[in-house]
Amino acid sequence: MTFPSPSRRRALLAACALAVLSTALNPVTANAAAPAISWGRCTSLPEPAKDLECGKLAVPLDHGAPGKGTIDLALIRAKATGERVGSMVFNFGGGGHDVLDFAARVPQYAALRTRYDLVSFDRRGSGGSVPLSCGSDRTADRFLALDPGIQGPAARTRFLRANAAFIRACEKESGRIMPHAGLANVAGDLDRVRAALGQDKLTYYGLSYGTILGGLYATKFPARVGRMVLDAGVSPDLSLQDVGALLSRISQEPYERFLAGCVKDGCELGRDAATADRTIRGWIQRLVRQPLKVGKRTLTAAQATNVLTLAAAPTLWGELESALVQAIRGKGSPVLEAADAVIGRAADGSYPPGSPFRAALADYATQCVDLPGRSTPAELARQEAGLTRRSPLFGPMRSPFAYSAVCSQWPVPYQPAGQTINYTGSAPILVITATNDAAAPPAGAARLARKLKNAVILTYEGDSHGSYPTGGPCVTNHVEDYLLRSKVPAPDASCPK
Repeated sequence: MTFPSPSRRRALLAACALAVLSTALNPVTANAAAPAISWGRCTSLPEPAKDLECGKLAVPLDHGAPGKGTIDLALIRAKATGERVGSMVFNFGGGGHDVLDFAARVPQYAALRTRYDLVSFDRRGSGGSVPLSCGSDRTADRFLALDPGIQGPAARTRFLRANAAFIRACEKESGRIMPHAGLANVAGDLDRVRAALGQDKLTYYGLSYGTILGGLYATKFPARVGRMVLDAGVSPDLSLQDVGALLSRISQEPYERFLAGCVKDGCELGRDAATADRTIRGWIQRLVRQPLKVGKRTLTAAQATNVLTLAAAPTLWGELESALVQAIRGKGSPVLEAADAVIGRAADGSYPPGSPFRAALADYATQCVDLPGRSTPAELARQEAGLTRRSPLFGPMRSPFAYSAVCSQWPVPYQPAGQTINYTGSAPILVITATNDAAAPPAGAARLARKLKNAVILTYEGDSHGSYPTGGPCVTNHVEDYLLRSKVPAPDASCPK
């Protein structure tokens, strides 16, 4: 199975329409004291990219204690195609690995590239920036195969012991970066990138969890905020429990739509949605008792449950139904192949950079120190029981999505600075939300905007997680008017789907 990746490209804006933009919008300075970025050919991208450059920048391991040494950040740049006015930095949110994301996404930002060098970087703990490492590929296989759920003393003990063993492997290999991987330090990195690019002020686009990074930067460096777009704004008040509930909900709702679609088209899993659901849940329970042999490997309940998240892609419903029917009848290879695709396990058994598993490790590195709500084993069991009542399949904790369980045993203390947002600057910040974005609901974006004080909210009446530029011409025009012509949208502006 493959993930669909639709993208659209916009034509370049006419040069005459951009003439009103002056270099005062994002002034370039010599900034002789700033460290330099060593730019060169990109060698780590899956496909060659002649028009992109990659680089390294040394930053303090701990911005609060620069004497502890430095680490190298991995960066990528697409140079401006027209009359350059400065640089713009992108962060695409959870999972890090922004260098790879940027290389895939950069054609969408052709209009911005006419005036800006477009830049992104792997945040610390991900990609090419001291990525979190937690043992061998076999260690990852064992971790991902853990049975879901911690209900009952025996299951709880097994699950938490296995998580603890995995975390010890992380600490053994990445103990130097783990205490310093929170977003408070990433915001410091972002300011070092700004300075190295020769900018007095930061022009920034942050998506999803990247909106929290933008808010932290604005709080720490209010006088250095230039133009800032925070797309799919996330609440700065999230807890680990909130993340668990969110992951459960955004898996359950597409699953229910899959069942309804399956029945509508004639479903081999059951004559109606309730019957098909019982068939799948019964099969998952059998896998808990006895994993299914697939060649030299086994298909476990956790892997099978992760495959059901493919229901979020309607174009895959037919393949998903077929794979489930075959597995229920004893042929598990299609589901195991899909499980590998979901988590990013390569054919040789490795987990390459940019895979969802590596993204989960990067999220542990930040969220386990940034988000409040660490729980005792008894509290974890109560939380799981509540989630399971709402979603019997996706409520039970499972790897690698059991953030509450992993973070409850994380060896680095909670650091509230990673969520403390209180912007006092004068530059307006544009926050974008979509009315039906399940992963970043409008209420969270509104809370973020209140913390930013001088923010303007643009609402897209759609369901995308990230509305620029996929939200159509209305959203695109507002964002590009703001970034290219200094025109801030009216308060509470909205765009139709």
